[in-house]
Amino acid sequence: MGSVTLQPAREPARATQRTAEHKQLNRSTRVLLVEDEPLTAEVFARALTRDGHRVDVARDGLQALRRLHDHPPSIVVLDMSLPALSGAEVVRRLRDEGHTELPIVVVSGSSRAETNLGPAELWPGTWLNKPVKPRDLVRIVRQFLGESD
Repeated sequence: MGSVTLQPAREPARATQRTAEHKQLNRSTRVLLVEDEPLTAEVFARALTRDGHRVDVARDGLQALRRLHDHPPSIVVLDMSLPALSGAEVVRRLRDEGHTELPIVVVSGSSRAETNLGPAELWPGTWLNKPVKPRDLVRIVRQFLGESD
């Protein structure tokens, strides 16, 4: 009796890869992720990229403003405790510069009261208190971009 060699099942992996590529090709959203903590930035960027978004990471507030001007995003995911320029100041400058329709999703360990940031300054946007699960961040980003789950 002859031996049978089993081939590993690779088709599901290819199908998953094609689905991810399809998402990437059909989605034109650019997320500006502003986070100074490297591990948090990596985890959030990976989750958003897996969901098909193009992610640009800034490590401080000044870098965020430069990136925003160089490559305007569809949405900003912003930490409040940043070096060089606070997240609250980034929000204020963006709104003062006329970016009034740009959604801002704050992901912070700081309390909203500490920032003196009013609801009108943040809108359109929301405040998420850390810790935030990557899948929850992806869901919120989708909601603000008008995409379904």
